[in-house]
Amino acid sequence: MEQRTVVRCAEGHVFSTATFPMQNLLEGRLGPGRLIRCPQCGRLRNSVPADVAELSGAQLARALRLEAVESLA
Repeated sequence: MEQRTVVRCAEGHVFSTATFPMQNLLEGRLGPGRLIRCPQCGRLRNSVPADVAELSGAQLARALRLEAVESLA
C-alpha cells in the first residue's frame, strides 16, 4: 500500500501527498515546508506535515481523499 503524508497548506487546507521529501543543504535541513499545489485552491503553496492528532476522523478521511496534484521538492 502506498504511504501518504497528510499536509496542511499555508491557507489551512488539509490534503495528502504520496511523497514529502525532506531536503538537505550540505549538513543542515532546509526545513519541513515544501511547495505543493493545493488540490482545494489550485495554487502552489508552502505546505507542512499536519498534526493528525488534532484532526477529526472526518477531516482525516477527507484529507486522504484529496491528493496533491504536483510536488516540487
